Amino acid sequence: MQVTRDDLAEFERLLAKLRENPAAVGEEADLPAADYFRVTCLTTVLLVYVCVSMIISICTTGIYGALSQIEFLLWPLCWTTLWGLLIYGTIDSDAAGRRAVLIVRVWTIPLIFIAPTMYWTSGLHEEAALLLFTFFVNAIYFPWLGNATRELLRARYRGALTARAQHYTKRTLNLAGFQIVLLVAAAAQGLDGQETFGRIYATMVFSVTLSLVYIYMTAIFDACGVDASAAAKLRLAPMQAAAVACCGAVTLSGLAGYVVAEQRRPSKQAATVVVFTMLPCNYLSMIFVGRLVWVARQKAPGDSAASVQPVKDEGLEAGGVFDVPGA
Repeated sequence: MQVTRDDLAEFERLLAKLRENPAAVGEEADLPAADYFRVTCLTTVLLVYVCVSMIISICTTGIYGALSQIEFLLWPLCWTTLWGLLIYGTIDSDAAGRRAVLIVRVWTIPLIFIAPTMYWTSGLHEEAALLLFTFFVNAIYFPWLGNATRELLRARYRGALTARAQHYTKRTLNLAGFQIVLLVAAAAQGLDGQETFGRIYATMVFSVTLSLVYIYMTAIFDACGVDASAAAKLRLAPMQAAAVACCGAVTLSGLAGYVVAEQRRPSKQAATVVVFTMLPCNYLSMIFVGRLVWVARQKAPGDSAASVQPVKDEGLEAGGVFDVPGA
């Protein structure tokens, strides 16, 4: 093959660029936030709809109305799309990731007042007080967790951010697809006030636990770099084992919600028991997962947690359990 002058000139240009910036080798160009504009708008519309729908429910049918029950079914999708598509799915764009964290913060703050008010006006005063505490904690914890995990993932998978972002997007779509199936199946059985409230409520609990486990497991195994093989052999450190065990407890509480939802006429009391079982497990998961993330952020940027890791698309990874057959 004959080498032309143009080829030599291009080679010299690349060599000069390499001498000026050796670190540029192997790095990816950071995508602009505009690349994720459409998915951001779609997710924002879903979040705004849920908030506006809650306000309308406060003024009209209350928590037992059909509009409120639709909110419960859409609630898990808010968490799945917000985290899977905007937090994890945009790690190849620093600007889009920062905007996603801002959306989490802006969305969780109004819920501190909206969600408890909806329960209070429906006569559920104890549940309203519990939700006031829960959403106050959420407004502090989840924006911090989103920002921390985003930074850890960008450092850990530096050099393969685009492939990793596509991986999370795929897992998120699989999970969202399954949650939509649950939504359609629950709605198809009818929405009839207190007669169907228990079933819808239990379905929401099962679906939202899938979103929470996806968030936590990704933070544990991907962002914090916990060894999955060590977890399978029960050789984790105490803090790591506690975080994984709490996620398992959240999963079991979600399965309890599924059992209640599959009953012919589940009572509101049974669904409430499932919620009051899931919430303490979730609080513990927030504590232990948050501790792992906090420790991981204290490590030096040059340690092993910040090294480039190969991207695998296997079912054993965090989120792989949400693969839908045939997807």
